[in-house]
Amino acid sequence: MSETLIVLTIFVLLLSITPNLYPRFHKGMEQRMFLSQFHEDLFYAQQYAISHESLIYLHIDNRNKMYSISSYKEGMILERSIPADIHFLSSTLGLSFHFNQNGNVSKAGTMMIDTPKGKYKLVLNIGKGRFRIEKL
Repeated sequence: MSETLIVLTIFVLLLSITPNLYPRFHKGMEQRMFLSQFHEDLFYAQQYAISHESLIYLHIDNRNKMYSISSYKEGMILERSIPADIHFLSSTLGLSFHFNQNGNVSKAGTMMIDTPKGKYKLVLNIGKGRFRIEKL
């Protein structure tokens, strides 16, 4: 009888703790998914510039919580929303840049990405078109 009571108590404790952990897990997962999607969209913009032999622009609009990828030839290619708790901070790069026909970026630099779980840095290297997102 006492074993059943102990197991039932542990079960009730686990049920009461789990809902409190879920919102934090969900927010963390949302941020990781956004950063992953943003990184993939950068690859897409670079490949689009190479395959269509045109300049592809990426512009981040913090006020409207959107980022867009566009071209003068084709117009808007992609537009995505930015979660409310994620902020892009212009550093040496600013909040817009473009990929040229070879997939290289217009300017090298960094851009900060501020999330509740921590800060990240987008680094664009000049010359080879390489970029990465680093956790600080």
